[in-house]
Amino acid sequence: MRKETYVAKSGRTMYRPVISEKSLYSDSESKGFCIACGQTAYGVEPDARRYTCEHCAEPRVYGLEELVMMGLAKVR
Repeated sequence: MRKETYVAKSGRTMYRPVISEKSLYSDSESKGFCIACGQTAYGVEPDARRYTCEHCAEPRVYGLEELVMMGLAKVR
C-alpha cells in the first residue's frame, strides 16, 4: 500500500494511505492503517477508530473504510 505525508492542524507530519477503489472493496485481510507512523495493520475492522498501533504504540490505527469516510485516505 502506498502512502503520502500531510501536515495535521497540530503541525505534526502524518501519513495517509493511497489505495485503489478495487482493493478497498476486495479487502479480505481486514487491513487498517496507522496515520502516525504509516504502517499497515492487519485484523482491523473497517470502521475501526483509534486502535493502538503495534509499531509505534500510538492510538492512531483506523480501518480503511473509516479513513475514506473521514477524508484521510486517497482513493485512486
